[in-house]
Amino acid sequence: MLHIKLGRPHFAPQDWCIRTALFLAKSMAFLLVLLLAGVPPLWASEIDRGEYLARAADCIGCHTSEPSRPLAGGYRVPTPFGEVYSTNITPDRDTGIGLYTDDEFVSAVREGKRRDGADLYPAMPYDSFAQMSREDILAIKAYLFAQPPMHQPRPDNILPFPFSQRAIVKFWKIANWRGGGFAPDPSRDDEWNRGAYLVEVLGHCGACHTPRNMTLGMDRQKNLAGGSAGIWQAYNITSDPTAGVGGWSDAELGRFLKTGALPGKSYAGGPMAETVTNSLSHLPDGDIRAIVAYLRSVPAQAGEEKQPRSSQQGIAASAGPDGQNVPHGNITSDGAGLYASLCADCHRPDGRGSPDGGFPSLVHNTTTGAPTSQNVVMTILYGVQAGGVAGRPSMAAFADWLDDAQVASLANYVFVHFGNPEVNVAASDVRQMRAGAQTPETLMLICVEALVAACAALLLLCVWLLARRYLGRLLPGHVRA
Repeated sequence: MLHIKLGRPHFAPQDWCIRTALFLAKSMAFLLVLLLAGVPPLWASEIDRGEYLARAADCIGCHTSEPSRPLAGGYRVPTPFGEVYSTNITPDRDTGIGLYTDDEFVSAVREGKRRDGADLYPAMPYDSFAQMSREDILAIKAYLFAQPPMHQPRPDNILPFPFSQRAIVKFWKIANWRGGGFAPDPSRDDEWNRGAYLVEVLGHCGACHTPRNMTLGMDRQKNLAGGSAGIWQAYNITSDPTAGVGGWSDAELGRFLKTGALPGKSYAGGPMAETVTNSLSHLPDGDIRAIVAYLRSVPAQAGEEKQPRSSQQGIAASAGPDGQNVPHGNITSDGAGLYASLCADCHRPDGRGSPDGGFPSLVHNTTTGAPTSQNVVMTILYGVQAGGVAGRPSMAAFADWLDDAQVASLANYVFVHFGNPEVNVAASDVRQMRAGAQTPETLMLICVEALVAACAALLLLCVWLLARRYLGRLLPGHVRA
């Protein structure tokens, strides 16, 4: 019998060195490609991936009212019907989500269903999150459950009847909620599809930047054409060159998304500044490029702007470099006097801000150049908490210092001298914005519209039933029940 002795293959020491060197070289090349492409890193754990996804979805922005208690809820969300307060999403078992199973958590994120079966108010953008993958949702859950539990009950919502009844949300869902996962477009590249998922699903940009229809659902026919975040206006971010961001370069749009500051064009304030601080500034550069690529493809939607907002400059062109030609007035009531005493030190008398852009220019600024007054008035009232955005200093709030007439006077001065001179602000406008809610007249109009829609639906149902009954009698073989 022939015996064959098998042994390990023999490699010379230099062979091992060559193989090891090739392996390390390939690994380094692969990592270099990932870094250059801006691809999110390979996550060390599901918790790390969940943290990244939670940042992209800006969970902390809406579920934190006190910075010292992140994710513990209590954040006030103004709506046309009143105030809704966000829930505690720490793993506390009494006041948070500590008892949620995987299926219950997925249902809450995608379908707006609480653990007890009650409907969540659509202040949570589950109409966008409906397309989020189960894997991504459970990764976010893993991250949230790794955070320290915080016992903090949610404040009661402040909603008038009938909006205080959660049953009404069911009708909103019938009209506006659409299920189904995210379907990549095979005709587009990976970067575009990544951007679509970040903008339309994770980032839920449409929740603020898309106008609302009669039922207060997103008007999908005007996607990203401009909406609101409470009282703040969320501007048009379609590819329209006048009303949207079509006139911005890719680099400009990417810089603004990453830092919230683009001298000569725009500075983020209000909810957008919070989004940059809490979410966008934490995303890898590849994600920012993907968002830009997707926004470039969004169909242009025209607005009421006659020229790009950033091109407005009021009568600033007639002012000297130090504002010598800008008039001054009464320091307590006149817009010029208020500006000189409260604003000129930072924004300069000529409104052009600091040379390094740290203090924003009010000239060539999308906020002061807008055809509406909300964001200028809200900035005066509540300031800008820039946080870590591009190293910008925060701006003080003047809500407790100035009355409605003074705020209106100051805002009008800013618009006329540095922005869109066609905008006019009345003290009553300031009073409404300060209240942080819709006026009774606007609320009544919404109620009437909803009632008319319900009556129309009921009428159509009656017509259909009568027609069915009448046609049934005419058809042969009709049998009465």
